[in-house]
Amino acid sequence: MMKSYVYLVIIKQWKHYLSLIGILLCVSIIIWGIQQNLNKTLRIPVAVQDMSNSQQSAELIHKLRHHDIIQLEKISPDDGYIDERVSKKEAVVSMTIPKDYATKLSHNHLQHAINLYARDDFIGSIALEIISKSIYEQQIPNIIKTHTKLAHKSYTMTTIKQRVTEKTPSSKIDYQALKHTSNHSISVSVIFALLLCVSTIQIILHQRLKQNAALNRLALFRYGKSKLYLTYIGTHTLILLCTLGIIVLIVQQQLSLIFYLRSLLIIIIFECGIAWLLFKVNTLSHRLFMALIYGVMIAIIYIFLQF
Repeated sequence: MMKSYVYLVIIKQWKHYLSLIGILLCVSIIIWGIQQNLNKTLRIPVAVQDMSNSQQSAELIHKLRHHDIIQLEKISPDDGYIDERVSKKEAVVSMTIPKDYATKLSHNHLQHAINLYARDDFIGSIALEIISKSIYEQQIPNIIKTHTKLAHKSYTMTTIKQRVTEKTPSSKIDYQALKHTSNHSISVSVIFALLLCVSTIQIILHQRLKQNAALNRLALFRYGKSKLYLTYIGTHTLILLCTLGIIVLIVQQQLSLIFYLRSLLIIIIFECGIAWLLFKVNTLSHRLFMALIYGVMIAIIYIFLQF
């Protein structure tokens, strides 16, 4: 008997399921693209003029270029007005690496060596802190070499850099982020909440299931309507749960079992309401309007549960 419900709800409606899955995937990709563009806009633009053209200046530029939130732009050595990059809001920080940068670095005389122009605000302070940290990290091996000379010990710069790299402790913050799962994720929840609202389109896709005469005949069988609801809710719950898994993979977050169980409960509640609207409300426009309101309400509750 259950096979007939599977045939009616799933096999006979397979084109509509493909449409629903396609819509959810397309919306997920669009949201992911928007998120990627937002991440790019959150990067801090820094303009660098390299007058040294030395290995040391190249190392500093490489370090800044590969920083997570720095968007680096190299300025021509002929440009004599690097401060205009900041005044014109083309960059948050403009800096000039002097010709004798390598010499000053080796002698630990970097104070007042680099010309910096920065915005006088919070973002400018962050950029200055990142640049200062990068320069200091580059200076550490030279400081160590100076102290080893005073102690009458001879080490090559390569050896010192290797030892510094080996002895530098790993970040505990990175460890927590990589090794531990989370029960909450605002970004994933917002994306999935939007997809819940989009998935109310199933009211239109599966409108052929709303046939009152056939539904009345199903009521004559024992647990007929219950099996119909169970098949419909179970199928769509599985689709939405798989969609959630794809979102988590795209966003690259490690979430706990509690998060998935909470999401599963919300999906089941959502699909129960959608199924009731599909099979009980006769007018399509009324069904769609009520489904949208219901979807928005469930989406808000889902996001609220993440706090």
